[in-house]
Amino acid sequence: MASLKNINKDKFLEIIMKLKWKFLIFCIIGVLSALVDLAVFNILFWGKLNFIVCRIIAVFGAVMFNFFLNRHITFRVKEKSFKKQFPKHIIVYSLVIITNVVVSTLTVNFLGEGTFFANIASVAGIISGIPISFFGSLLWTFKNKES
Repeated sequence: MASLKNINKDKFLEIIMKLKWKFLIFCIIGVLSALVDLAVFNILFWGKLNFIVCRIIAVFGAVMFNFFLNRHITFRVKEKSFKKQFPKHIIVYSLVIITNVVVSTLTVNFLGEGTFFANIASVAGIISGIPISFFGSLLWTFKNKES
């Protein structure tokens, strides 16, 4: 009986460690995606486009970048069809985009206008989407037997 408890505990710890590393890789890719997001946002924002339009386009660019890196690096998907995963990714990231744009818009309205505050608001929006994107990717988009 004691060995059964140890097996369950050992398996649980093994799963936690795998998730820890997967989340770390996910976060590194997320930082790269955030840099893509901020670069696109600033190019468009400096071009005097509307803040919300800049956010939507920047987030979409980052989402595309994020999909390919997470698919191949974080979740190491090889056997599943791109055609099945991409629509799931778009659904998950639609929720992320909505969250991102709402949080960043509320933040910029609270802080005020200007490039500095617009970037602070953008980062707040990016951070707000992390839990949705990680768990949506892990448990649905790229789900495998180990998830």
